[in-house]
Amino acid sequence: MDFIQIMEESLSIDDADWSEQFLIEKFQILIKSAGFDDLRIACGVNPSPDFGYFQLADRFWRASLAIYFSGVTGCFYERGAGYPEPWLFNARHSIELYLKGCNLYSVWFQELQSDVLSSGDRIHFNDLKKYFKKPHHLYQLYDDYQNLIRSIIKKWNTEELSEPPETGKVLLTQIGEDILKQIDEADGTSFRFRYPSLKKNKTDHLQRINWQYDNSQLLSKTGLPLNSGIFFDHITVINSFHKLIMEIKAMAEYLGGCWSYIDEIQEIGLDLRREFEEFNSE
Repeated sequence: MDFIQIMEESLSIDDADWSEQFLIEKFQILIKSAGFDDLRIACGVNPSPDFGYFQLADRFWRASLAIYFSGVTGCFYERGAGYPEPWLFNARHSIELYLKGCNLYSVWFQELQSDVLSSGDRIHFNDLKKYFKKPHHLYQLYDDYQNLIRSIIKKWNTEELSEPPETGKVLLTQIGEDILKQIDEADGTSFRFRYPSLKKNKTDHLQRINWQYDNSQLLSKTGLPLNSGIFFDHITVINSFHKLIMEIKAMAEYLGGCWSYIDEIQEIGLDLRREFEEFNSE
């Protein structure tokens, strides 16, 4: 039997695996209220100066919310233990993608200073890895970005590109930075929530669940635990992640607005170039 079968007027879901039954039960309730979309789907992102990182970051963030919402409404049979790792990994990964997209925007801004017609419609990127020195270290990604964007804004080609981006709109607030640092402290390499163990020297140590109360193991700004097995308040954690994501999304939207404005300048430049070339060819 297929896991999901579409009948003429009904939908059948195989619930033989007992560990899936809680999810299926809540899924059926959701189907009754929202319907079931059986249309085809596709993967992919659109060309942009961030090379599609912002679009995928937003999807991973919403996926993390879907897992969180499922977890706190009883869709997992292991109450309080079935969803934290996939929820937190997806949320953290979203932040990583957003920061990488910001870095790539700064790369494009830098190119514009010497070539005002450099296209933001990126569909190829040579040696992409060189722009991410420590690809999974969140604060390092942000620090590299803020250092570069500050430098670019100071040297902005105002003659051809008009006013530079506003510094306050392309950087995190101090609160956002503090949250980012603590997420990095809780999971500095992106391995914490995606593997059952962590390596120290040559030995892998199981991240054992112990259900311990130890407030000294909780980070002050985010509420994240420094180690596995520690009780933590998921509401404090989701609120801190949401606050940071909203700041980063506002930065991404502002950068997108800069792209739209620069694109208009480039269209004028391309029109002038075409007119010049046509004039010289006569």
